[in-house]
Parts: sequence; structure tokens; C-alpha cells
Amino acid sequence: MTTKSSEEAELLARLQSQFGDMNVNEFLNGCPNNDTTEDDDSESSVEEPTPEELQAWQEAQFARGKMRLQTKEILDDAATARRRRQRSEKEEDKDWERVPAAPELDGTSIFFPSNADGMDLAAGVHPLLQKLVNFDPEVLGTQWRCLYSSSGGDGVSFRNLIDKIRAYSGSTMLLFGGVPSATRCLGDTNNSKQVSIGFFTFDTWTESEHMFGSDDECFLFALDYESNDVKVFPSRLRGNAAKKVTKKYMYCNPSSGATRSGKTDGSCHGVGFGGTPSQPRLHITESLEDCRALSHDALFEDGDLMLGKGSESLYYFDVNEIEVWAVGGDFDQQLAAQAKQKEIELATLEHARQVDKRQLLDHIENGFAWKSHNNPGLFGHRDSR
Repeated sequence: MTTKSSEEAELLARLQSQFGDMNVNEFLNGCPNNDTTEDDDSESSVEEPTPEELQAWQEAQFARGKMRLQTKEILDDAATARRRRQRSEKEEDKDWERVPAAPELDGTSIFFPSNADGMDLAAGVHPLLQKLVNFDPEVLGTQWRCLYSSSGGDGVSFRNLIDKIRAYSGSTMLLFGGVPSATRCLGDTNNSKQVSIGFFTFDTWTESEHMFGSDDECFLFALDYESNDVKVFPSRLRGNAAKKVTKKYMYCNPSSGATRSGKTDGSCHGVGFGGTPSQPRLHITESLEDCRALSHDALFEDGDLMLGKGSESLYYFDVNEIEVWAVGGDFDQQLAAQAKQKEIELATLEHARQVDKRQLLDHIENGFAWKSHNNPGLFGHRDSR
């Protein structure tokens, strides 16, 4: 009997393990094993499977493979979610090391200029923008698309701002630049004290008299160009897996009439972040003047949003620059959904207006208009004839 080399024996063992009950040695040699005493035409002791049994076995193998793939996908998703929610320093030190990610802006930003003097722009990203992205690189280190820019042709307009963000369901980054309010300033007006305040959210913008938005990953922030730093004020519940309450962080309540009184029924007109409808932590008024940035509220971590530049103006400021950026991608799909939602809202409003007009005309024709107690209506004299 010929002695096989170690390589041949190893290959034969691998083949034998793959083909199970089949005698690979006999198959390769084309003859039965020398130790076999049965004739070639003798019947095998193993019964051939029926077509039904073979089909059942194939279906079981397919289901097992499909289950393995699904299990792998579930485990991969769980691992991604776990990494996404690792916020504490202890977890970061053990399991996750943040890697700087560079965002991709589809245009220029007055808050993060590409030609800043005295700053290292070797990486092609403004240092303040990179520091902001480093707060949450997995989300912010992605694509950005400009939805609104006051310096890019949209103007400093509250109505234009609302029109751009209303019904947009993707993630948005809002930035407001301004100076301490001249009308509120206790001393000499100093317009050189520029303030830059921003807000990031995953929630959809809707017009409402009530607070909305429940994603605890939102945050306020302030840009400090003097120290080249970013101060972030996250939600107090950010990363708290044991939370048992749902907070509302956003407020968008434009006035419906031409009068801009500032408040109605205790609720502020304009856009607010944190705080309450009557006193938001950050309040952007419809006139974009006498906006206010408070240092604390119950929703976000405490801190001075104006970075020491608002004490003389009682923390009021006037907005002179606005930008809104969509973050995360799928922009075309989100914008198409926004346009569709606006069409639905417009059609609903127009239908309501037509119904109101018809009801008024019906009331007038039926003589119900301006009735008071037992006095007849506008056309009541017709019935007295």
C-alpha cells in the first residue's frame, strides 16, 4: 500500500470532513477499499432519502443559513447602537476611542470661514467647526447642506427662516450671530462684542404654541472666536439610559397677525430652545431684536450662552446673521418630504378658509348674522312682511 505524504493526508482529511458519509478515498481511487469484503453491486445499508425528506432537509438548511445572517445583522446593529450611546468617560476609555471626523459642507459659512486669519486650516476645516464636530463625530462628521443663509441671499428675515425649517424632518444645525442689544444696554453700546450661539436637533420643526421635540441628543452651544473654543450645553438627560421622563426642548410660535406684540397668553412669539414657552432659555424674537440668552434652565446644562458679553445688556442681543444646515445626508428625500408636507398644510388651510366663507354666507342668507336675544338677524325684516 502506497504511503501518502503528510500534505496528501491533510488534504484527504479536509475533503473527508466536508463530504461526510462519502468515502473520499474510494472515490478518488475509483475502487473499493482493500478492507471491504462486499461486492461492488451489493446494496448499501443506508436508505436513500425520499424526495419529501430531501426537500425538508434543504428547507431546514436554508432556514438555518437565513437565521445565521439575521442574527449577524442584529448583533451588528446592536453593536452600532451601543457605540452610539456610549457617552460616559468610563465607557469611552474602555470601549470606544473617538476618531476626529471632517464634515463635508456643500457651501461656505460665515461662522466657519475658509480664509480665517491666523488659524490652522491645513485640514480644510475651520478649527471651531472641527471642535463642534468632535462633540458628536458620528453624527456631525458627515455631510452638511445649507438650508438658509442670511449672507448667502436669504436675508436676515424671521419669516424666511421659518419657511426654510418648517416641516423639515431631518437633523438641523441653527446658528445665530449677533451683538448685545442696543436698546437694553446699560452702558455704552459696543457692537464689537459679537456673539455666536447655535442649536442642534434631530426633531422636525413644526409651528406650535407648545414645546415639542423629545430627542435628548439635542444641544445648545456657543462659539468663542477669541479663545478659539466651543462651549457645548447638552441636555441634562443626554446619555441617561435610566431616564423615566420625556422632555420637550423646542418652541416655534410665529404670530398669525401683522402685530408683533412679543407675547400672547403668556407664550412668546418666535423660536425658543429650552426653558418654557413663556421664558425660553434661548429666545429668538420675530423682529430678531431683543433676543435673549439665559444662563440656566431645567432642560440644558447651565452656562453663559453669550460667554460674558451679555451682562451689560441683561443678556439681550440683536441677531444680524443666521444660518441653518441640514446634517447627515438624504437631503433630497427630506426636502421632497418637506415640500409635500407644506402642500398638504396649504391645501388644508385653503379648505378651512373656504368652509368658513361658506358658513358665513349661509348665516347671512338665513338671517342668523348679528342676532341678539330675541332681535331678528340682518335679514329678519323679510320674515315680518
